[in-house]
This record gives sequence, C-alpha cells and structure tokens, in this order.
Amino acid sequence: MTAAFYIPNQDVSIMNQIRTIVGGKAQWSIRRSRSFALLAVLFVFSFALPAFAADPLPSWNESPAKHSIIAFVEQVTTPSSPDFVPVPARIAVFDNDGTLWGEKPLPVQLYFALDRVKALNAQHPEWKTKEPFAAFLKGDLKNAAAGGEHALMGLIMATHTGNTTVEFEQIVTDWIATARHPQTGKRYTEMVYQPMLEVLAYLRGNGFKTFIISGGGIEFMRPWTEQVYGIPPEQVVGSSVKTRFELRDGNPVLVRLPELSFNDDKGGKPVGILQHIGRLPIAAFGNSDGDLQMLQYTCAGGGARLCLYVHHDDAEREYAYDRQDRLAKLDKGLDEAARKGWTVVSMKDNWKTIYPRQSEITAIDILLKPDATMLKQAAANNARLLAVYPTGFTLDAAHTPHITLLQGFVRTADLDKLYAAEDKVFAAADVGAMKLEAFKFYYVPTGTTGVAGISAKPTPELLKLQADIIAAAQPFMVETGPIGAFTAAHDDSATDEAMIDYVSTYVPAMSGEHFNPHVSTGVAPRDYLDQMVAEPFEGFVFSPAGAAVYQLGPFGTATKTLKEWELKPVTRSPAGAAAEPVH
Repeated sequence: MTAAFYIPNQDVSIMNQIRTIVGGKAQWSIRRSRSFALLAVLFVFSFALPAFAADPLPSWNESPAKHSIIAFVEQVTTPSSPDFVPVPARIAVFDNDGTLWGEKPLPVQLYFALDRVKALNAQHPEWKTKEPFAAFLKGDLKNAAAGGEHALMGLIMATHTGNTTVEFEQIVTDWIATARHPQTGKRYTEMVYQPMLEVLAYLRGNGFKTFIISGGGIEFMRPWTEQVYGIPPEQVVGSSVKTRFELRDGNPVLVRLPELSFNDDKGGKPVGILQHIGRLPIAAFGNSDGDLQMLQYTCAGGGARLCLYVHHDDAEREYAYDRQDRLAKLDKGLDEAARKGWTVVSMKDNWKTIYPRQSEITAIDILLKPDATMLKQAAANNARLLAVYPTGFTLDAAHTPHITLLQGFVRTADLDKLYAAEDKVFAAADVGAMKLEAFKFYYVPTGTTGVAGISAKPTPELLKLQADIIAAAQPFMVETGPIGAFTAAHDDSATDEAMIDYVSTYVPAMSGEHFNPHVSTGVAPRDYLDQMVAEPFEGFVFSPAGAAVYQLGPFGTATKTLKEWELKPVTRSPAGAAAEPVH
C-alpha cells in the first residue's frame, strides 16, 4: 500500500507539506487545498485503524447477516475483547464456486473443459459417441451434467492432463482472459460477487489471511485468483491431479497425469485445510452441502467463530437453487445453519448488487514490486512498528510493499490497450536490472501517530521509467473521473472529492522533480517515529522484481490487481537493442 501523500519533513504543518508536494502552485484553489488536507488526515487514520472509516460492506443491505460479519470482526480484532485473536491466527476460508463467483448453469471450470474438448476433439474421434463428451460437443449442457460427478471427473481428466504444469497454467491464463459466460456475455472474472469482494477486503484490512478451499482444480484457480480476489496462489487449496517429475531436453518439468491426487470437496476440505494451512480457521464461507464439513470444522473451535452460507435465492438477478439442485445442493447445510445459529445470507434480500459495477472510468495505480531485499527490510520495520503499535497494519496481501509510479484515471474500455503499452515499456527498460538505493526512514505525521516507510533515491533510470510509464498511459487517460472509478466510495462526499482531486493531479504533483519513491511499512506513535528517523540508517540496494496495475480503493490504496508483470532480465543484441526477456 502506498500512502497517498509522501511528506518527508514532519516538522512542517500538514498544509505546508501539501503545498510543497504540489510545487507551491498558487493557482491551486483554497477548496482543493482543504480537500487535500482533509484527505491526508483521513488517509493516515485509515492505516492506523483496523478498518476503513467508510462502510466496509457498502453493497450489503442493513441486515442481521451484515451485522454478524462486522460484529465478528470487531470482536476478534479489538485488543480488549475476551475473544481477541492475534493476527497470525486470523484465518478465513472461502469456497469458490457459488461463494465468490457464479456457478450456473455449470461451474466455470466445466466451461473451460468444454472449450478444451473442442480444442482436442480432432485428436479423439471416439468423443463423438462417448458421453459426456458427445453432449458437450453438441452444446447439450443438461445431458452433459446428467452423468453426475463421476462422468464430469472423467471429462476433467481427459481435458486437463497430459501437459506440463507450466503449459497448463498458460492455457488457463489465456482462456480466462477472454472467455465469456454463455448467458450474460460477461467475462467469468466479471461474474464475481461484489459483496463477497468487500468481505475479502474487509477481512484483510483487519489482519486476516484469506484462503480459497474449493473442490475446483487447484491449478485451474491459481493463475488468476490473485488478480481477481487478491488471494495469492499459495493461499489457494483445491482438488489436484498427480504429477510426475521429468527431464525434457535437459529441463526439469512436472507432468500432469490423468489420475486424481486429492479431492478437496466435502470431507476433503478440512483435510486440505490441515495439510495446506496448518491452522484452524476462525471464519468459513460456503454455499452448498459440499462446504458443510468445512463450516463444521471451523465452528467446532473455541472462541468467536463465523460460519456463513450464501443462499442463492435470487432468480431475477442471478439464479435460485438450494435443496434440489443436482450439482450444488444446499440442504443439510441449511438445516445445520438453523440449528447452530450460523449466518445465512439471502442474495435477494441482503445484497444491493450482485456483480461489480463496471464504471466507464477506472482509477489506477501503476507500481513496482520490490525484490526480497526490500521485502525483508520492510517486514522487519513493520514488525518493529507493530511491536509498539499493535493496531497498525500488517504487510500482507492487503498491504503489499510497492513503489507507485503513476496514479490516474483511464477509460475502462482501454485497459487492455494500456496493459499492452506498458508491457512494451517494461520489456524495453530492463527494470529488473535496476539498482535502487534505500537511504532513510520517513513518516507522514498526523495527530499522535504517523505512517512510516523507507525512502529510495529517485535515480535517473527510475525517473525515466516513470516518465515512460506516464507517456505510454497518456493516450488512455482522462482528466478526472467519478468516485465509481474506485473500488468503493468513502462515507462522505468531501473525502470522495479530495481523493478524486489527488488522483487527477498526480502527474504534475508527484512525478519528475516531485517524485519521492518509497515503501510504506507501518504505523506508530510520533514520538517513537521521531526517534526512529533520527537513528543512523544503514542503506541498502534493492531491485524491482515485478510490476502491476491496481485499481485504487478508498484513501488511494492499491486495492484490486488488474494486471501483473514478472520483471525478468532483458538480453541485448550486439547493436544494443532490447531482445526478448529471458524466461
């Protein structure tokens, strides 16, 4: 997370600091200056508090279901609460199909399998008469699913194996980027549930680590879950096939075999949790009887627990199904929830909206992800600050260390063009070979606390990269945008306006001679931070290891991953021109 305001001199007033940041331009209006001052104060407090000041679940109607989530989070994150849970033990697990995104008429992975049947059909003439392949080839989805789980498992084995893990990951990545739902026409990644995205963000903002525990294929989900949900691949648990190590042309590969290794469904879910996580969750979210054992396992623990079912009862905006459904029955789970007082969410009554609203404008943050050297230093400083201020933020998937290069508004329809343009910049610049020097601690003061971080020197190479990134983005940028361009609004219009003002003027105010590259590391009392920044700083050199485009959320935080790049060394031709990145 990058602070919206970089203010290195804590001895100057907030207003003077902001005036310094924007270059002391007299034409800036009093209204805008006041908005920036308000935003600076509110933004810092957003770090210091366990959650954003805005409604953490804005797509939820006021209801017992919403209140149960908020009450639970407050219960386990308030230090004075008898049910307080330390950050490392704040584990929340989520089913995927039907809980985080749609699963009707068929689970998404079966549509992927259908396209794989079509792609591989020429190699398997027997599929024309063999079920469920024949039904899939005819587009008869009802009969394709009639064979139940056994037939569908055979389909998965035939279409998901025989390749290496790297090959399969690329097939999934290419497919998920363009595939669309046959009824809505939306990309499958646009059919995630906005209310559940808010739950994920709310939990992570309060120190939770979020995991997917799904009956779907683990290697089908891992290529895209971080971009869509903010859940990295190492926090995805799913069903898997057996793999075999081979050397092909001297290169080590893992080959996917047509044999089930682990079925992460029903009773397999608690087993997967134990094997992959090693901690008992304190919150579990599902939508079918296939999740029942996961919820039972979670709520069997002591202390405060949250077990929640998403009930699909909205035939108008999505689908309605429960006790009689063939593939995603919710029968025993409803009965158990009633007996044990678990939370049951009515999609029809409790959710204001189902899918994310697609604004014509998107507020973006193009950033660099530092290498292990900076990550280690940032984590050490974060641990130090948490020791003196436990309610500060933890560096995790929700607060990823990074250096912002550009914030701005772009046309949503042009996002793919933006990615392509920036891809050329990163490919040509050999960013992974850059050497950046961290040279001091800093903090942004407000009240009795401040947001601290590590500053890096703006080298000529880094300044050129920022200029090139801005130039590549310029054709797709617009002067300003609405609050709908962000992942969520604040709870007051003044803060919304201040955030829009800040992002709208990022280029003149925070680039070039005004660029202050830094990594935010935590929150602590000002008197402690005064001592920390006065200490001798042992400088170190680090490099960028990755880059990404994020959608901005409340208070200018990098909230939703839109596009990522792994920065690899660039080979050079004898004439000095950049060649393809080394893979």
